[in-house]
Amino acid sequence: MTIEMELIGVRVQMPTSAPILLLRETAGDRRTVPIYIGGPEAHAIDLALSGTEMARPMTHDLLVILLEGLGAKLEQIVITELRQGTFYAELFVRDAAGEVATFSARPSDAVALAVRTKTPIFAEDALVEEAGMVEDDDESDEDEEEMVEELRKFLDGVNPDDFAS
Repeated sequence: MTIEMELIGVRVQMPTSAPILLLRETAGDRRTVPIYIGGPEAHAIDLALSGTEMARPMTHDLLVILLEGLGAKLEQIVITELRQGTFYAELFVRDAAGEVATFSARPSDAVALAVRTKTPIFAEDALVEEAGMVEDDDESDEDEEEMVEELRKFLDGVNPDDFAS
């Protein structure tokens, strides 16, 4: 069984400055599922959320263009499991003939595509049960704005070489 989720945003976890993708149940207990992601993925999601247009398509934009060009549509994404500290997701794509194919993806890539295509995000019930947390209602808009600003500062200073192995 899956649970519909909403993207709260991408925040920076202090003091490590690690970006975290936050998904929250749209109903029920409104549990939040935090998923650590990389800086480039956080930047890709942030660009989509802010509606920033790039002179040339980024990778996720290119995938959206390819899907549209092939007459396919991203129907939904599902965050499927947490295994040994790693989250997994699946893309459900309907092709031009109406057939649905499923593709494995990193949650950050799946969400980056979902934001660009306004596709529903879901998570497996067992995953939300395992990784979901109930947020404090005390969190203010100021705290959220501060976290967004910290993320932007982090992303502005990120260099692709920082992620080289």
